[in-house]
Amino acid sequence: MDNEMSYFWQEKLANGHTRIGLNDTGRQETGDIAFIDFPDNLKRLQIGQTLLSLESDKTVLELPAPITGELVQINPRLKTHPADLNSSDPAKNWIAEVK
Repeated sequence: MDNEMSYFWQEKLANGHTRIGLNDTGRQETGDIAFIDFPDNLKRLQIGQTLLSLESDKTVLELPAPITGELVQINPRLKTHPADLNSSDPAKNWIAEVK
């Protein structure tokens, strides 16, 4: 699980929230992502708790949350466009916003 924790980038936003996304290491190790799923009733994250499950051409994997906090929002495009996580563009590959 420690290895998967290094799959994320984090950015502190002007509103004090932290945005989490999939970094280059995460994209390289998981391969092309075709499907994702978030746990039901995800409202608060704890470090190590499943943030999302994904299926790619290389693996099926549950990715653990890298931080603890209240989930403010999930990237709404990911539910219909999970391949956005394959992008190196942070505007596309962000997963969640936490406060």
